[in-house]
Amino acid sequence: MNNKPKYQQIIDDILNDINHGELEAGMKLPPQRALAKKYQVNRTTIVTVMDILKSYGIVESRERSGVYISHQGWNQYIHHNLSWQDYIGNSPTPNNQFYIREINRCEFLDDMVRLGTGELSPELIPNATFKDIMQDEHAQHLSSNYEAPQGSMALREQIRQLVARRGISCHVDEICITSGALQGLKLIADGLLVPESTVIVETPSYINSVRTWHKIHSKMVSLPISYIKNNIHALFKEDTDYSNSIFYCNPTLHNPTANSYSLTEKEHILAQCKKKGIPIVEDDIYSELWFEGTPPPPLKSLDTSHHVLYLGSLSKTVSPGLRIGWIIGNKRVICHLADLKMQNDYGASSISQYIATQWLANYHESHVKTIKKYLITRKQLMEAALKKYFSDIGRWHDIPGSFYIWFQFHVAIDMKKLFQLAIDAHLLIHPGEIYSEKAKQYMRFSYSYIDSDKIDDSLCKLRQLIDSEKLIK
Repeated sequence: MNNKPKYQQIIDDILNDINHGELEAGMKLPPQRALAKKYQVNRTTIVTVMDILKSYGIVESRERSGVYISHQGWNQYIHHNLSWQDYIGNSPTPNNQFYIREINRCEFLDDMVRLGTGELSPELIPNATFKDIMQDEHAQHLSSNYEAPQGSMALREQIRQLVARRGISCHVDEICITSGALQGLKLIADGLLVPESTVIVETPSYINSVRTWHKIHSKMVSLPISYIKNNIHALFKEDTDYSNSIFYCNPTLHNPTANSYSLTEKEHILAQCKKKGIPIVEDDIYSELWFEGTPPPPLKSLDTSHHVLYLGSLSKTVSPGLRIGWIIGNKRVICHLADLKMQNDYGASSISQYIATQWLANYHESHVKTIKKYLITRKQLMEAALKKYFSDIGRWHDIPGSFYIWFQFHVAIDMKKLFQLAIDAHLLIHPGEIYSEKAKQYMRFSYSYIDSDKIDDSLCKLRQLIDSEKLIK
């Protein structure tokens, strides 16, 4: 039995974590509330612990930031410790922003209800069909060797047929298989952009949440979607040099706003980019989830001169774990990006490529029809809950498909405090600031992952947090 006072036990535990490398110099400690909950003590005890550790020189407070493990010499308390944080701090690759780090950490915690996650719920992912594919008699032809640099020829042929139904005409040599669309963005950043490049991006945008293009030190120019729609005939300045520029857009069922440009708007965007010599990266991973009727055609279907690099993926319609995406574009560009891909990882999993090939050939169309029915039902449930609990403090637009409702508070709200309180209440939200620094009064709701029977209760609980903590300013 440990007869030490509780505060001393906590100090010993923190010192032990440092000695075993679990806490390192420069790392931030959890908030006092979280530590009090972990050790089942009141916050006064945690304050005492922090005061003692500060007197030892082991932790230090940073104004408006929190408490961190100190870089000072504390050898009389710490017996062996390699500061990996120094190596991490020297890395040219920055960490994710705070919200993204916390979301990544919390998504897999027990009992966490995800109100913003952009993926299908486990019950909508066809794992049983994947097992059938692997057990089918044709699986004897499965190879787990490396595939060609541009990916499996059989899979590229299935993708060619898939995009043909969206009006895109291409050859298999113009397709490169990637490990999800995100790797396609990474390859474009590494293979086509230079520090002198100007990256023109719609805002708000998913690209701001992954930071794939921010770390190449290119100039990022944001064009608000409202500006694009209101200035569709004059997007770019006449006297500006757009050499080495590229325009990234998500023109159908945009993430996070669900905006879709009309055919006419897409024609104007393509024409102006051609006039200025600006290639387009079209991210089109949601268009198959258009709920009713036919979605607007992709920009790539209007492209007759290889001006558009087209990104697609099975992550949103089938399974994120398959890690199967693709880039379609100019043959020489595709060969170049495929070569870079081989340098990085020698290609997407051959097993995943085999499953994806069989999936697209035999199951895909009927599956997409089925999941759209589920998503429509969930969308209706979330809209009903928003109307019940949030319509007096914000607004949203009706959406024609995909996963997201882009909610705008029409009153000021302390979003950072709400984010932390929601986590404490086992609710995980996506603040709009993730997608644009100017979207501080927005939130991305998603109905694709959360269980249907938890939607109403979770939104009710979120509204209660807002009211009980007086977060509306």
